[in-house]
Amino acid sequence: MKKQFAETSRSSALAENITEDIIIDILSRLPAKSLMRFKCVSKRWRSLISDQRFAKLHLQMLSLETVALSQKIIKSNPLQIIDYEALDNDEVNDHVVVESCDLGRDKRWGLAGSCDGLGSCDGLVSLAVDDEFLVYNPTTRESRKLPASNLVATYECFHGFGYISTTDDYKLVHGAFFTADDGSEECVLEIFSLRYDDCWRRVPSEDVPQLDGVGIYLNGAVHWIVDHGSGYSREQAIIPFGLATETFEEAIPIPKVKGLHFHGVGIHKGRLLIYDVTFISFEAWVMNEYRKKESWTRLFSIAIDRFPDHNFNIIPIAYTRSGKIVFQINVSEVILFNPKDGTYKKYPIEEHRYVESVIYMETLVSPNIGQEQ
Repeated sequence: MKKQFAETSRSSALAENITEDIIIDILSRLPAKSLMRFKCVSKRWRSLISDQRFAKLHLQMLSLETVALSQKIIKSNPLQIIDYEALDNDEVNDHVVVESCDLGRDKRWGLAGSCDGLGSCDGLVSLAVDDEFLVYNPTTRESRKLPASNLVATYECFHGFGYISTTDDYKLVHGAFFTADDGSEECVLEIFSLRYDDCWRRVPSEDVPQLDGVGIYLNGAVHWIVDHGSGYSREQAIIPFGLATETFEEAIPIPKVKGLHFHGVGIHKGRLLIYDVTFISFEAWVMNEYRKKESWTRLFSIAIDRFPDHNFNIIPIAYTRSGKIVFQINVSEVILFNPKDGTYKKYPIEEHRYVESVIYMETLVSPNIGQEQ
């Protein structure tokens, strides 16, 4: 009898473990927004979904298809979320595709505050306000305010944010250029590790190229497009900053195309993208194999007169699953452009001043790694 009871107990325990494993497997394949609602099912589910080990599993389970479904645009000034796939649906309206973000009680981080320097990685978004930074997950609404940087820019600032797989860490890069007493330009560079740092660290920054704005994260590095020289001797390249080594890496060459001077860098389906706007057209090129110069190919070329008011301040933000392109036009609107027939739909956006936009994924990753929960 005791033997039978022991075997029954072991079978029950095994069945319970199998059930738990199956539940975890199923939940890890669901959208992050659904999982946030499922926290209310039970204390056990709340604990499971809140565990950062589960968050990592959920992130790993995102395939190329589910990544596309989970991506949104977050824009600054005011901070709002745009469901850009919903733009491609005639049955929705502006109120459906735009959602406001509330970053807490501090008004500087709220809707009335202004923020710049949006970077994105694994569902986390970095925001810069003056010399202070915030790391925010728009899906879970969890945020982390970082200590103030000692770096106050007197010329140009640049920022970057990304992930280091070897240490399971996220780092922010913040740099600024100063004019020295002898008239030369100097760069000061600071790093903040979410897992290991409690303050900004200053790192060596000799021979830093003239960087500006927010870098694009890919393959463990943050990338900026830079311009060397002037006139016919002008050359362009993409400069990566390795987050693990905390050094600038070898420049990535970009194609020399007559009549084009690329001024923007982005990501398209996991590949580096560069773009330019001329009096004739808007062009975008992608690098099909990372660091392979010969793999650059033209993604599209669109006649400029197809855009509203022939506007030259055009920034590509996202690409829908149906092949349409979301562009930011100046600071007052986005358009959904169909490159097949040249048609587009306008969507006004709320703006207080200069607007920046970035794509993020809906994940459960916490910005508070390395801290007691």
